[in-house]
Amino acid sequence: MQKKRNIKLIFILVALMLSAVSAYFVTRPADKLKVSRDIFSYDDPQAIDKVVFSGASGQHQLTFDGSNWKVGEVHKADPQRVSVLFAILKQMRVRRKVSRQQSDDIAERLREAGTKVTFFEGAGEVHEFYVWGDKDSGLTYLADTPESQAYIVEIPGYRSFLAGIYQLDKNGWRDPLVFTLNWSNLSDVHVIYPGNEELGFTVEYADRFYAIAEIPQTDSVKLTDFLDDVSLLFVNDFLNKNEQQQYSEIINDQPQALFKVEDVGKNVYTLEIYGMLPGGKEIIGRIDSTDYAVFDVAKVRKIMRPKSYFIKKETADIK
Repeated sequence: MQKKRNIKLIFILVALMLSAVSAYFVTRPADKLKVSRDIFSYDDPQAIDKVVFSGASGQHQLTFDGSNWKVGEVHKADPQRVSVLFAILKQMRVRRKVSRQQSDDIAERLREAGTKVTFFEGAGEVHEFYVWGDKDSGLTYLADTPESQAYIVEIPGYRSFLAGIYQLDKNGWRDPLVFTLNWSNLSDVHVIYPGNEELGFTVEYADRFYAIAEIPQTDSVKLTDFLDDVSLLFVNDFLNKNEQQQYSEIINDQPQALFKVEDVGKNVYTLEIYGMLPGGKEIIGRIDSTDYAVFDVAKVRKIMRPKSYFIKKETADIK
């Protein structure tokens, strides 16, 4: 009886092993991969000086002028995002190819919603691919062309949505820092509140430090924090023309505050603050009378201080 039971168990074990081996060879995608895992990566991107992004919404490009990356040769690009772009380009690897059942769907996605990314060194094109990402699954798909074999790519060991960086729009590449200033080149800051001019003030450099001339004793700690908040103010997002039209009622109203920042070279930078967006967490501003953008309300409130805020408590009449 025991011998028969053992023989039966052996047969079951063999059957299970055969099933497991069969399943392994059927489902393992890695062994079916007949191409190098780095077919879409670029090992040494340091010489790349232009990147062109083409998609359904149009075309935009990043260009290197010898010292800085720019968006469309006009606006300064976000240096952190540019660094991420090239880090991903260098490190991304193919995980597996897209299955036959998915190939038609992914091809359509690449064609209709994907982005063609082209890299240049000088006048020569050195690398190109199409990319589309599924935000819900977090998967990124690449192919030489929409009609060619598509692959899922990743950075081994990291869970990140790689397609996000490739599918940024033109405004998404812009440097979000409002004022390109630091303590060494800052001359003065004028804060004006239209209709409430008595709340406004001017910060000037005097006696080896910054002060507000209208206040006999300026609270240096509060003033230092204020200047830091001004110099480190970031944009949440820039508004395109359609968004500007959508928020025209807010934009056409009188601004709540106007900031004029001057550097030691007598260059003047401005920021106008308008009304809040629905929800009360973001507010609209305009940079240098040209670019409308959305800001975090909490960060803007840190720089929209009345003059009385900077009076030392022991000498303040208004708290």
